Amino acid sequence: MNFVSLIGTIENHPTEVETNKGQKHARFRLITSNTIVTAQGTPKTRRETHDVFAWGKWHQVICTYGQPNLHVAIEGRLVNRYTRWKGRIIKITEIEINDLVII
Repeated sequence: MNFVSLIGTIENHPTEVETNKGQKHARFRLITSNTIVTAQGTPKTRRETHDVFAWGKWHQVICTYGQPNLHVAIEGRLVNRYTRWKGRIIKITEIEINDLVII
């Protein structure tokens, strides 16, 4: 099963991208944070960024309402793709949205 559920904030303005076949989708970065307590007893917050993209109705919602610092909960799946960068092939893992809630 390939399922992802994240709650976080949008880091940047979503960008609209059009494929060679004319399909449009929105891309943005999502920031999540996790607070842990170290061995010394002090809290430490760890932030992670995730590359996210949305097709169809979620593309329209993100392009209309998406803005930096907007809190969202998303459900989706992990998608891997390969691209060439500086002469090397690299693997990129992104999250494709299946459901979204603006918090």
